[in-house]
Amino acid sequence: MYAALQRCRRARQRWSALRGATITEIYEGTLDIRRLVMTRGGNGLR
Repeated sequence: MYAALQRCRRARQRWSALRGATITEIYEGTLDIRRLVMTRGGNGLR
């Protein structure tokens, strides 16, 4: 079990930068969607 925990920790350290990039991409995507909705007519309901 200890070896599995060590591998998980190493993987998290190695890939943490990619995780941050993914979160930024998702956040920016939601802002773009929000802008589109606002420009198309207020609340976006039809």
